[in-house]
Amino acid sequence: MFPARQSGEISERASADRRHERERVEINCEIRVGTKAWRKAQIADLTPEGFQVRIFDMPPRGTTLFLRFAGIQMLNAEVCWARADTAGCRFVVPISQYVFDHIIATAR
Repeated sequence: MFPARQSGEISERASADRRHERERVEINCEIRVGTKAWRKAQIADLTPEGFQVRIFDMPPRGTTLFLRFAGIQMLNAEVCWARADTAGCRFVVPISQYVFDHIIATAR
């Protein structure tokens, strides 16, 4: 769906600031901004605090969005950074370790 990214694109400082290691995944999902239509996207990596997502025309930093994917309730997140087709987002309420483990296990 989207081209793969190289792990070296993540800055060393950003990696040092994270509380959890990123889990590399390829999870198809949908994102909605405000009342706009749901759009297909792909989660590239995930932590309990946030995720990196690939989607065309990502909204700018600070935008609140909704995320949904199979088997998980709709989640609320905020865009922390965005480039052409990739963005880093943080969950407004971090997901529990149980939910995180379930998502990772289901994705494999």
